[in-house]
Amino acid sequence: MTKSISFRGLLGLGIAALLSSSVLANDGLSLEEANTIVKEDLASTQVMAEVCPAIIGKNAKFDQNIQLLIQAYLQDYSDKSMTFDKIQADSEYKAVLNEARQAAKETSQDEQKSVCDDVVNYQA
Repeated sequence: MTKSISFRGLLGLGIAALLSSSVLANDGLSLEEANTIVKEDLASTQVMAEVCPAIIGKNAKFDQNIQLLIQAYLQDYSDKSMTFDKIQADSEYKAVLNEARQAAKETSQDEQKSVCDDVVNYQA
C-alpha cells in the first residue's frame, strides 16, 4: 500500500502533485491508484492541520492554505461529489491517516516547523 516516508516527504509529494495539475490524468494510474494518492495527500494535509497550530500558533494564512490544499486534492478524486467530511469514513483513508500521524510523530520538531512554514508560505 503506502511506503513509509517522512512527514515532510508526504507534504512535498502532495504539493508537487498539486502544482502539476495533470499528474494523475497523464500518469497512467488506475482510478484506484489515483484515488489512493489523493487520500495520502489529504491525510498529510489533515495531519498538518492537527500538528501545526501547536508549533506555529493560530495562523489564518495557514488555515486558509490548508483549506485550499484540501479543495485542490478533492478535485482530483474520481467521485466529484466526495467531500472532506465524507472521506473521513473511508477505511483506506483511515489507514493512510494513521500512517501519516505516525510519520509525524517520528519527525523532528524542526522538520515539523519547516513543513508548517511551507504551508503558511504556500502560494496557490
